[in-house]
Amino acid sequence: MNGQPDLELTDFVEALARDVNAPDASVCLIVERLRRLEEEARLGDGDRQTLQKLASARRILGDRLDLGQTASPATRALSRGAGR
Repeated sequence: MNGQPDLELTDFVEALARDVNAPDASVCLIVERLRRLEEEARLGDGDRQTLQKLASARRILGDRLDLGQTASPATRALSRGAGR
């Protein structure tokens, strides 16, 4: 993922969060999109702030799934050295 989550997505999440009558299907679809963006950011070494924003957006919409910790470059280097 390149850069920050787009403003259109942010606006949509905020609108869904404010609308108590939002269709469940809409919420489920945007949560799934956020999960995919978060996974893409993790695999592409996304920055910590982007990952936090995506996770926060999911939580705002009621998604409590923990997709795991972000591995920083230092953490990855330590884990590679641990197998020696």
